[in-house]
Amino acid sequence: MSERVKSERAKSERILPAELSSPSVSAVSRLPATSGTAKLPERSGGSSSMRGSGDRPSGGFAWNLVGKADALLAESAGAGDAADRFRCGYLAALRGAGAVLAVGVVGAGSRRKRSGNAWALLDSAAPTFGAWSRYFAGWSDTRAAVETGLRVEISDADADAFVVEVGRFLTAVEEFIGQALRIDLRAS
Repeated sequence: MSERVKSERAKSERILPAELSSPSVSAVSRLPATSGTAKLPERSGGSSSMRGSGDRPSGGFAWNLVGKADALLAESAGAGDAADRFRCGYLAALRGAGAVLAVGVVGAGSRRKRSGNAWALLDSAAPTFGAWSRYFAGWSDTRAAVETGLRVEISDADADAFVVEVGRFLTAVEEFIGQALRIDLRAS
């Protein structure tokens, strides 16, 4: 088996530690009642392996996004209002999703229009993050309402629990990106 084939196989086999593979049960139980089970668009056909631009993960860009996510997470901790804590946490999670997408994209050869929804893209590009994609997609309507200035009731406990889950998600993202870069270095 060629080194390139081994590298591609290893990229598609990246896994997360069990404690980081999905949101906690208590966090899922706090999803807004209106979201039910978040529906993501169906995955388009094709391989679920990760593929970076060229054959190299965009490590620097991905780590830059992780840094921005960490800054937003820190900002959420300092926000006094529950809605502001939630908003900053959600934006941090979006940056984390972008970091995962930066190290690989699925179906680059497909001419089918891709969704602009970060959670659908993450679910498609990195099925390992499927539970996280559904969790954050479940909060998308709440985030949209907060961003547009609508009055949304988010308790302090819900905002704090959400921010904790974002922290766990970002830890999983860092683990995933680290695996991608280690795999790339071995293939070089």
